[in-house]
Amino acid sequence: MKKLRAKARVEAFTLIELLVVIAIIAVLVAMLLPAYTGPSRAPRSVCMNNLKQINIGFFIWADEHDKRSPWQNSTANGGTMELIAGGHASSHFQTISNGVGNQTRMLVCPADKVKHQAPSFEKLSDENVSYFVNLDMNFTNNPSTCIVAGDRNLQVNNKPVKPGLLVQTLDLDMNWTGELHPKGGCLGFADGHVDFWTTNNLKKVFLLQPLATNHLVIP
Repeated sequence: MKKLRAKARVEAFTLIELLVVIAIIAVLVAMLLPAYTGPSRAPRSVCMNNLKQINIGFFIWADEHDKRSPWQNSTANGGTMELIAGGHASSHFQTISNGVGNQTRMLVCPADKVKHQAPSFEKLSDENVSYFVNLDMNFTNNPSTCIVAGDRNLQVNNKPVKPGLLVQTLDLDMNWTGELHPKGGCLGFADGHVDFWTTNNLKKVFLLQPLATNHLVIP
């Protein structure tokens, strides 16, 4: 009986051993946490890449049409001028199918739980687009600050914008909702670069636009 009790004492964890195990677990958790929280940034990276491809698509279209955007050209010439009043962003994005390799997936932000990928550009609708487009953008007038497209989750004067045509003026308080990316949103510019703009700084970038009034089509 005494031998059994002695063996039990030997096999049991001491307090020091228990503390060592806890410390090891804590170190492992600390090492794994950055890898675990990292994927939360992945949707933003994919979203920014989407906007870069969209920029390229519109640039290619303009390059083939005398530096004019689709909405500056008649539908008879492959443009969307007559479709502006309809307020559908998808109508304008359909024109860049060749410039983006007919890949509709890049029109949907991975953080967008409302929109879904279209099977083709022919069947594209606003339900398949996560990004607004700026009808007043210009590839030659201050392209580094001129917005081409961006995340759709805008809000004006603390109210989420509705789908359709939004006339943005200097007196409006432009902001983001938290629907897509925490604390901000992605914008693509006419010189090809894409930036993530925080909620507090969004109004500043709109103040830098070449025109005082911008017509944004929200999907």
